[in-house]
Formats: sequence, C-alpha cells, structure tokens
Amino acid sequence: MNGTDRQLRDLLETAAGEPPHRVSAEAVRRRVIRRRVAEFTAEAVALAAIAALIPVGIGALGRAHTPPNQGPAEARMVTSRHYGYTEALPAGWRPVRQATRQWNGKGGPGYDTRVVDLFAGPHGVAAWAYAAPTTKNLAAYGSATIRASRRAHPCSPPQTDQAITIGGAPARLLRLQCPAGSGFLVEIAVTIRNGTAFVFASQNQTGTKPTDPGAFRNFLAGLRLQQ
Repeated sequence: MNGTDRQLRDLLETAAGEPPHRVSAEAVRRRVIRRRVAEFTAEAVALAAIAALIPVGIGALGRAHTPPNQGPAEARMVTSRHYGYTEALPAGWRPVRQATRQWNGKGGPGYDTRVVDLFAGPHGVAAWAYAAPTTKNLAAYGSATIRASRRAHPCSPPQTDQAITIGGAPARLLRLQCPAGSGFLVEIAVTIRNGTAFVFASQNQTGTKPTDPGAFRNFLAGLRLQQ
C-alpha cells in the first residue's frame, strides 16, 4: 500500500458515518489533493522562514567580532599622548600627527615642529596644540605666549583679545597678523588647568585667505582638558 492508498483509506474511514451520497471516489480524490496542497504550502512557508533567518544569522555572526564602542562618534575622539587633552573632532577635521616629544615650555612652536599635535580642518585650516607646566596666571601666560610668537615669527601685536572658555576653563582667544600688515590671520587660544598651560593655534595653510574663525571655534568647542 503506497502513500496515496493510505490517505484514501484514512479519508474513507473518516467519512464512513456520512450518508452514502457524500462519499464517492471523486470526493476522496479531491480531499487527497487538498491535503497535499496544504502540506506543500506549509513546507514552503517553513522553508521561506528558514531562508529569511539564514542571512540574519550570518549578519549576526559578522557583527559578533566588532569591538564595542567603535561607532563613528567614538572613532572621532582623539586623546593627546603627551598633553592629556581630548578632542571630539568636528565635521571636516582630522588628526594629522601627534607630537613625538613633549614641549619644554620655551619659544613659540609652529605647526611644523615635532612638539605639537597637528590637525587639518576644512578649507585648508590647520590647528596645532602644545602644553607645559606654568606658575603664571592666565593673563600673564597669554602675554608671554604672544611675546614668544612674535620673537619666532614676524607677527603683529594682538588685534583682538577675547575671553572664552575651553573645556569649561577660562581662556583667552588672541588674533594677530603674520606677517604684520599682511591680512593673514593667526589665532591663538590659551588656557590653564591645574598648573598646566595649554596653547591651541590656528591658521590657513594655503596662505591665500584668513583663517575661518568659525572652523577654529568649532575645534575649540570639542576640547576636554585633563582634570
């Protein structure tokens, strides 16, 4: 007895109590066909569900090897190896290099020296950072920074001296021209936290237009200083 015969027998036994006019070979065949269609449909639905789960499982396996906290926001956080501050880079900014040795607190280092952390911003803007211990207050250290910069570079006296905050600490934002009278703007931000003076400077590397003040202010807004 094959599978079809068994199904016919089962259906006939099930229908045995029904009136004779409702039990016929044709009716039995129709019931067998309907049962096979239902079984085929159920199998197809199950296979479709399994097929849908396979890529999900593969995707989950691929994600299992991704380290936590490595999203885009985390990838844009930069911590200075020598100076301890952290920068949440704004859009359009990227790190270029970190200082290879710590600044000794003397002179006015430029962007091309080994003691500064260097960053590149939008439209040719560059920013660099350095820090050193100090016993001076903010006003005195700002004046000393300008004097050192003017000795190292042919810069004008500060054109503006603005009070701002960096990482929640009081700071001064100084703007001057280098060379004097050129219209080429350089910005220097100075702050002190727990006996350490931090200097952040910016200029346009192309030399064809003044630094974009908005870009540097966005950079300063992302700074967090060591406690």
